[in-house]
Amino acid sequence: MSLATVERGVQRVTIPPTAACQGCPMVLIARTALDTLGQNTIVTIPASCGGWSGIIGCPRTGTQFPSAAATASGAARALKKFGMNDTNVLVVAGDGGTYDIGNQSLSGAVERLEPIIWVCQNNQAYMNTGIQRSGATPRWAWTTTTPVGSVNKGKSVWNKDMCEIVEATGAPYVAKASVAYTRDFVNKIKKAQQISTVEKKGVSFIEVLNTCPTGWRYDSGLAIRVARLAVQTGIWPLFEVEEGDFKLNYKPKEVLPVAEYLKVQGRFRHLTPEQIEAWQSRTTKYWEGMLERAS
Repeated sequence: MSLATVERGVQRVTIPPTAACQGCPMVLIARTALDTLGQNTIVTIPASCGGWSGIIGCPRTGTQFPSAAATASGAARALKKFGMNDTNVLVVAGDGGTYDIGNQSLSGAVERLEPIIWVCQNNQAYMNTGIQRSGATPRWAWTTTTPVGSVNKGKSVWNKDMCEIVEATGAPYVAKASVAYTRDFVNKIKKAQQISTVEKKGVSFIEVLNTCPTGWRYDSGLAIRVARLAVQTGIWPLFEVEEGDFKLNYKPKEVLPVAEYLKVQGRFRHLTPEQIEAWQSRTTKYWEGMLERAS
């Protein structure tokens, strides 16, 4: 008997309940990716909050932080050997397994043009092990390893831009998505499936902002609102780059002040007006760069 279920006409590969924290967008990210791709998928989940902390109706392999891309590459090679060329190879990894510890094997898989779909559910810290800072943690954010005190006030440096890194390494498809804009996310998963599974062009990389209520210190009922604010302030633009062709998928009618996004989160409660202005200046420059590239 298949583990997949039919819910409102959609073939569900993921089956609740989960062991995730209340309001965790990770569940929506993993569920959307898996249910869009369907049962003919092998999913690799490195050490993280879990990708999907419930039952999955397709083969799943767990692996260590550094080796998700190596594990997925092995699965792709085995499928090719057995002539199973229409099976999706999916990785659902956090920012620790993407930006930092998993970056080396990911870089190699991108360079080798492995037919893998990589979804990074970026909650901007090592949430599963105690909210430690990662390469994705924004500047001045509170974490347990970047405390706010009399000497240091949060993380001292800006975060990496992983999409730029993966694009520069040679991935044929790179995109940013949001749980607040599900249709856009689904469309990007389908495009990644076409490029990586069907056409075998290489790694498709989709980064989704996981607005973690636990680590970001806000009420879990606001998770989707926070995700939407990230897009509407220009901090998390929705875009895709297909073989160098850049497309901005959504332009807010009015770009909101960055302070609207920051003030909701306890991890930024300590920011001074000068720091908020620095955030605004950096975000404005970043958003203008997106508009210029789109034109």
